[in-house]
Amino acid sequence: MVIFYGISDVGKIRKDNEDSYYTKAFDEKHMIAIVADGMGGHIGGKQASKIAVDFIAEYFDSNMEKIIGYTSRKIKQAMIDCVKGANKKVYDFSKENPEFSGMGTTIVVCYISDDKIYAVSAGDSRLYIINDSIKQVTRDHSLINELLEMGMISVTQAKNHPKKNIITKAVGSEESIEPDIHTEKFGVGDTILLCTDGLTNMIENENITEIINSGSELSQCVNTLVEQAKKNGGNDNITVVIIRQDKGGEV
Repeated sequence: MVIFYGISDVGKIRKDNEDSYYTKAFDEKHMIAIVADGMGGHIGGKQASKIAVDFIAEYFDSNMEKIIGYTSRKIKQAMIDCVKGANKKVYDFSKENPEFSGMGTTIVVCYISDDKIYAVSAGDSRLYIINDSIKQVTRDHSLINELLEMGMISVTQAKNHPKKNIITKAVGSEESIEPDIHTEKFGVGDTILLCTDGLTNMIENENITEIINSGSELSQCVNTLVEQAKKNGGNDNITVVIIRQDKGGEV
């Protein structure tokens, strides 16, 4: 049985929350979770993340009966297509409304089908799988990550780099997009974490793992993560969704 909980918090510095998220279970074995971090000014960022999340949520709501019967290959293509559709929606909106020029949003979408995880992403919002250890499934589309992968900077340098917030791929920023697609196994006792960088810039992976493995209920884990991020500075909006393959004891 899949159980989940999510929350979005403005943080301690920002006046507006530009993040958006959505979760829905279609039955005990199929669910969708979406997290987005908007950018392009307070109004533009909020609008971009909402447009993208609403589009993808509606896509799954309207097509779920078909998607449940899809092969793995068709599921992956459907997820890529829905993000491309969201990209067009955000991009067209910014062109039709010049005051929103430059708007865009990160996106991470998780679709669970039985014991498989399908994740599609663009930007630096992340999906992790956590059990005894923590594994980042998605790849950050950011200048800092490119510099890290090329060996030009160290992990320590990356944490406080002046260009830390430069995103190299986002929904709606360009006319077309090629999002990343990932598949993973979802085992009993595994926990999936979707989050914006308002969490991961404030809390180390070890602390995230410790909180999630504390034995607390999902709602308590989510709230503790958000409160810890705020305690450590809360410099950005914080959105957290946790999903667990439950053994049947927790509701």
